[in-house]
Amino acid sequence: MSLLKNRSLIAATLGHFSVDMYSGMLPLIILALTQPLGMSYTQIGFVSMTYSLASSLSQPFFGWLGDRRGNRPMAVVGVAAIATTVGVMRFVDQYFVLIVLAMIAGLGSAAFHPQGATLAAQTPRAQRGSAASIFMLGGNSGYAFGPLLGSAIFAVAGKFMPETLALLGLLQAAVLFALLAERQRQFNDAPNGKVMAATTLAPLGIIVTLTLVVFFRSWVSSAVSTYVPQVYRTFGYSNDEAGRVLFSILLPLAIGGLIGGTLSDKIGRRRVLFASTALSGPALWMLLQTTGPLAYVWGAVLGLVSGASFPVTLVMAQSLVPRGLGFMSGVVLGFTFVAGAVGQAISGVVADQIGLVPTMNINGLLVVLAAGFAFFLPDDRPEEKAAEALANQSGIPTQAE
Repeated sequence: MSLLKNRSLIAATLGHFSVDMYSGMLPLIILALTQPLGMSYTQIGFVSMTYSLASSLSQPFFGWLGDRRGNRPMAVVGVAAIATTVGVMRFVDQYFVLIVLAMIAGLGSAAFHPQGATLAAQTPRAQRGSAASIFMLGGNSGYAFGPLLGSAIFAVAGKFMPETLALLGLLQAAVLFALLAERQRQFNDAPNGKVMAATTLAPLGIIVTLTLVVFFRSWVSSAVSTYVPQVYRTFGYSNDEAGRVLFSILLPLAIGGLIGGTLSDKIGRRRVLFASTALSGPALWMLLQTTGPLAYVWGAVLGLVSGASFPVTLVMAQSLVPRGLGFMSGVVLGFTFVAGAVGQAISGVVADQIGLVPTMNINGLLVVLAAGFAFFLPDDRPEEKAAEALANQSGIPTQAE
C-alpha cells in the first residue's frame, strides 16, 4: 500500500496511461486508413516503424535531458504532443503526411517514457518490481483501452476528433504537471542528487543475453499489436470486431505486467522472464488457429503471459549499467521500441511474400527463442531464498532448521 501513496509513482502511472492510450489508437487508425490510402502490408509496417523509431532513437536524449532538467517538463510536453497529433492522423489523405505525423507522435512518446520509468524507480530496491509493474499497468491498460476510446471519441466527436483529443491531452498534461510539483521542487533543491541505475557494470555476457531477450520479445509484441487486427480482417471480421480481439490481448497484458513485476520481487526476475516468454509462443500459435469466442480466450492468455515480462526486463536492465537513471531508462525503453519497429517492418515485408498468418506463426518461434536466452541469465532470487537453495544443495542446515 505504501507504493500507492507515492506521488511520483502515481504521476508516472497516470502519464503512462495517457501516452499509451494514444499509442493504442494507432493500429486501428492505420487499419481505417489502409483502404482509403491503398496501403500494402509493407507500407503499414513502415508507418508503425516510423512511429517506433522516432520514439526509440530519441528516448536516451530525453532521458539525459530529464536527468539534468527534471522529469516534469519532458513528461508534460510528451503527453500534450502525442495527444494533439494522433487525432489529426485519422483524417489524412496522403501517405507522406501520415508518416510525418507518426514521427511527431513518436517524439511525444519518447519525451515521456524515460521520465515515467525514472519516477517509478523512486522506491526501495525490494519493491522495484512491484513499482515497475504498476507503472507498466498504467501504460498497458492505456494501450488496451486506446482502440475502444478512439472508436468512441470518433463516433461522438466525428470531424472534431482532433480538437477533442487535444483538449483531453492538455487536461491530462495539466494533472501531471500538478502531481509533479513537489518532485520538481526537490530536484531543483538538490540538482546533484541524481539516482544512479547501478554502481558497477554487469558482465558483458549478461548484458548481451538480456538484450537478445528484449529484442525478440519486443519484435513479437509489436508485430502482434500491429498485425493481429489485420489477421482477423482476413478471417472476415469487421474493423470493430478486429479491435475487440486486440483489446482481449491488450487488457490482460496490463494485468500480466502487474502480476509479473510483483511476483519477480518474491521469486526472482529470471524465473518470471523465462516462464512468460516460453508460454507466449504456444499462446500466439493457438490464437492464430482460432475464431469465434475462443479467440478472446486465447487472446487473454497471450496477453497475460506476454505482459508479465515487461516490468521484469525494465528493472533488470536498470540494474545492469551505471548511468543516470533517466538516461538508462531511455536506452532500455528506446531499444525496446527499436526492436518493435524492426519486427513490424520485417513482418510486413515477409507477409507480403508468404502471407500474414504464416509470418505470425514464425514470430511465435522467435519468442520461444527469447525464452531460451532468458534461461541463461543468472539466478537473481531474493537473497534469503537463494541462500536457502544453496544450503539445500550443499547439505548445510538453514537457520530455520
